[in-house]
Amino acid sequence: MGKTRNFNVINNRIQFKCPSCGARRNSALPPSLRKKSIRCHKCDEIVKCVFNRRAKPRIPHLGKVEMITKDGKNLDVNLRDISAGGIGLDIPIGILRSRRITVGQQVRFKCRWNPRLLDTGYFVVKTIKDQRIGLKKVSTG
Repeated sequence: MGKTRNFNVINNRIQFKCPSCGARRNSALPPSLRKKSIRCHKCDEIVKCVFNRRAKPRIPHLGKVEMITKDGKNLDVNLRDISAGGIGLDIPIGILRSRRITVGQQVRFKCRWNPRLLDTGYFVVKTIKDQRIGLKKVSTG
């Protein structure tokens, strides 16, 4: 069961395609489902599925950026991806354990390797799961 595939979800439906035999099948999904293992109806192969519900895809970007909190603390974090409405980061475990980042907190960024990538503006922390953080852009100034 080592195979993991991404599937785009449109109106809570996916078209499952088995990576082994190529069999296709339309399936309905509950709105809250993000991951599930699906067994192929023809060859019985089990495929680990990740469901993408985004209208526009995330663009992968890898690199270190400086996150600046409202109280002026500068933290080095790892940028992972950018989408139309926000960004995804990985943070070091030390920052996570010290609880310097919380959901709802406003932050800004400085990117030395591409200064215009995360230009002026604030982001709000929307989700924290393990070392992964999702942020949403809230303003330009």
